[in-house]
Amino acid sequence: MKLSLLQENLNLALTNVSRFVSTKAQLPILNNILISTDEGRIKLSATNLDLGINYWIGGKIEEEGSVTIPAHEITEFISYLSSGKIDISLNNNLLNIKSNKTESDFATTPAADFPELPKFDPKKSFDLDIALLNNSVSQIAFSAATDDTRPVLTGILCQFTQENLSLVSTDGFRLSQKNIKLVNPITLPEGKEKLSFLIPARSLTEVTKLAKNNTKLQISVVRDDHQIMFVLDDIELLSSVLDGQYPDYQKIIPENFSTNIFINREEFSQAIKIASVFAKESANVVKLKIQNNSIEITANAPQKGKNKIEVDARIEGEGLEIAFNYKFVSDFLNICKGKELVIKLNESLTPGLFQDQSDPAFTHIIMPVRIQD
Repeated sequence: MKLSLLQENLNLALTNVSRFVSTKAQLPILNNILISTDEGRIKLSATNLDLGINYWIGGKIEEEGSVTIPAHEITEFISYLSSGKIDISLNNNLLNIKSNKTESDFATTPAADFPELPKFDPKKSFDLDIALLNNSVSQIAFSAATDDTRPVLTGILCQFTQENLSLVSTDGFRLSQKNIKLVNPITLPEGKEKLSFLIPARSLTEVTKLAKNNTKLQISVVRDDHQIMFVLDDIELLSSVLDGQYPDYQKIIPENFSTNIFINREEFSQAIKIASVFAKESANVVKLKIQNNSIEITANAPQKGKNKIEVDARIEGEGLEIAFNYKFVSDFLNICKGKELVIKLNESLTPGLFQDQSDPAFTHIIMPVRIQD
């Protein structure tokens, strides 16, 4: 193998690909990145068996070949080099890398030891608007669980029909749902009317990171529906699909509400931030007292003090008192863009529905905290 390419291109590729290397590898080869030639381009690959990536970059190929090299060392080394041309050659299991004033040799492992990643199957693929997926994932990914106590909750339920896309995430304490009417209907593979996948939230988040400078996206089912592939301009991202029964989330969302609150987003956000100073010292609890045309927000930290702030609001229905974890409310507020929010409630121990008035397709549910008398 003999290659020439630019440091800036290789550095960007290694930075992205190295995120997919296993940090707890039972197989030593999973600590490595595979460098290979592929139809006139240079391909970098990595996998942790749950997530995998193929990343193509341009360069001059004098001799074809393939080899694997420890990810941490090569990524760090290339990042320290100055921009410009780099020459890479493989000689007797040593990868020689030359730049303007530097020459180094890296020990390698044969490419034959690296797990083979499945190939893209156009017959099982469909196109999806990148901006649409990016915006939707950024709105709901935060509601997925981050620990593996219940693995299914670390995923995002993605349901596709020809004219609709639905994304749902929940960690058991909150739930986010995005229902989208597709402007451009999609053609699902093999004549199917609908597809449903439970995809790890991390996988979809990685897709949004990698898709920032891409113009197209294809999604393909591989390996008997146990894996899913996202194909960008010069990148393939492969993800496992989670097994298990996802919660019946529709039962969590109340159909009717006795109290509707319309409130200015900025004023409510500021009030929650102020209350959080005290809530942090008391299990993150903030109390909301809905009365007349205002919400009284309080937080009480016995060892530190207490706080009360009133925010004007338009109230429709009955008054009540309810408490929430302020972090869950803040996470929702951080992704809202509209001027006005609506909060829909029933009782102090039933879920509250939060919506950004500027985005009716997005619904967020937060479970309340029991108020201690």
